[in-house]
Amino acid sequence: MTKKFKLLILVLIVILMLTSCNSAANNDLGGNNDSTTSQGAITNESDITTGKEGDISPENELTEEEKAQIELEKKLAERQQLEEQRKQEQGDFYVPLISLGSEEDKKTLEAKGLYLTGYTASLSVNKENVEIYSEYVKALQSNDTAKINELKSKANSFNKFERIIGIALSTEINAVVINVKNDDGIMTYASNVEAVKNAEANARVSIKDVKALIELLDEYDIYTIARIVTFKDRNLAYKKSEHSIQLKSGGVWHDYSGTPWVNPFDKYVWDYNVAIAKEAALNGFDEIQFDYVRFPDNAKAYNPITNFPGRDGRDKDEGIADFVEYAKQELKPYNVRIAADVFGLVTHNWDDSPEDIGQTWRLIGKHSDVMCPMIYPSHYGTGWYNFKYPDAHPYGVMSAAVQESVERNASLEDSPEIRPWIQDFTAKWVDGYIVYGPKQVRDQIVACKELDVNGYLVWNPSNDYNPKNFIQTEEEKNTTYPLDREDKDYMDRTPVEALEKYLYAEKNYDPTKKFKYKIMYLLTPINDRPEDFDEFVTMVKENNYKLSSYQIYGWEYNDNNSSTALIDLYYKYEVVNENGNEIIEKDHAKWEAILENNVWKIRKVLDSE
Repeated sequence: MTKKFKLLILVLIVILMLTSCNSAANNDLGGNNDSTTSQGAITNESDITTGKEGDISPENELTEEEKAQIELEKKLAERQQLEEQRKQEQGDFYVPLISLGSEEDKKTLEAKGLYLTGYTASLSVNKENVEIYSEYVKALQSNDTAKINELKSKANSFNKFERIIGIALSTEINAVVINVKNDDGIMTYASNVEAVKNAEANARVSIKDVKALIELLDEYDIYTIARIVTFKDRNLAYKKSEHSIQLKSGGVWHDYSGTPWVNPFDKYVWDYNVAIAKEAALNGFDEIQFDYVRFPDNAKAYNPITNFPGRDGRDKDEGIADFVEYAKQELKPYNVRIAADVFGLVTHNWDDSPEDIGQTWRLIGKHSDVMCPMIYPSHYGTGWYNFKYPDAHPYGVMSAAVQESVERNASLEDSPEIRPWIQDFTAKWVDGYIVYGPKQVRDQIVACKELDVNGYLVWNPSNDYNPKNFIQTEEEKNTTYPLDREDKDYMDRTPVEALEKYLYAEKNYDPTKKFKYKIMYLLTPINDRPEDFDEFVTMVKENNYKLSSYQIYGWEYNDNNSSTALIDLYYKYEVVNENGNEIIEKDHAKWEAILENNVWKIRKVLDSE
């Protein structure tokens, strides 16, 4: 029995008890009393017997149970009125709120999850098979050869879903990501949202009873994430073509594979996906994950020939951030976390450039509970992170990309959890590919743990997961995570190395490019700069300070505080003002380095300030 179901039963029992108490109270007062409702609530204040001071006499005082019932009835009436109002306002996008008394606090945990298609999640589960497979995985962990040989043949005969639950029972895996709306825009279970029905998105459902599915996973204490493919929606794009990306010449735009996309600036499309998310939450999912929360790639080809109604002058990444913010606000009453899948390149690129797909880490991250970069080594081209064939270096690629994620997260005041997607498939189509097995999967997991990123999601399109992927090696068991970096931050920089990077960027910045400003922005404490990057760039340009030379002598911790350091340096600035050029220089100046969100940042103080 799930927690939500238990709470609902408890509320019903309380209501029945209150009704019973009220009936007994009425009988004690001589049967039906005209001054009370049928539930015993006093309705006519003039009928209350009062004493000298106007107090209610003891025989007519409301009991605590009666007061509670009156309050409950009031809340139920208010909820009914609210739902009627919401029906009118939301129309075909209407989804009821969570019922009174069944609300739960938002779950938070470092999810280690496996991806499931709707088909896999629809498979029948024999609990005895789950237990046997769990015992088999435990035997693999303890290297119990006799037990392995005893159970292997039977264990391998179980269906994928039974094996996935068995893995979750016996390893670090504690979550699943289940397709709710798939890559074609088709629901995996029958939605009751009118807009979804009108779009015929219930055409090929595989999960017959989604609430029973969630109850089963709750029983095994498995965290449930609803994957909603958002703006790549072939079905909605065909059924509601006016909400698709439009050609300037007329008609609907299609990508290089012949697939139309819906328009990410379109409010109808927003409400459509948010309604699906609300319903998933109502069905018991713990988290909503928006995938393909972006524009199509290959933007250089389609930008000149397409229109995006509803854009209103916004950049693409502003539009995507606005959607995530809207979704989070709309989903607040449903007590679910919000996650966004982003390209792996988003950990490295800045201001949605050069991809132009609408994904910028700091903009989406500001509104998300979880950021899920898709760091698949096979998706990086030659030369990335100094690897000729990145696919052959799962540890190196994951470590470098997660470092970049940490640095971007450290620039946000309210930073999201980082939970990367990792590769559990062999990419035979790329040059220099390698076969991915338990070692390659564990290498990616270890790279995350070293940087204190403990959650992850595993993408295996066939859903055929090897339990050995999720068994710690002896080296892992004997290592303390995150790694102790001594004086270095998670970017492998000491305070001096952070200052060197900052000053180099400041001295050599190119006013026509944002790259140097990006470094200065990331290395400036949050409270020392504007949150908006463009405002920061304007501020730097307008101060008219040009660094001409510098020298760093050394550093020490500030009063034995390992999160702040004093750096000894020489600097020389040329300042252009109305009086001409002015020189500001100082030898043995003391600047402060602040360890903020595990990244050393520089607090610059000039004599003139």
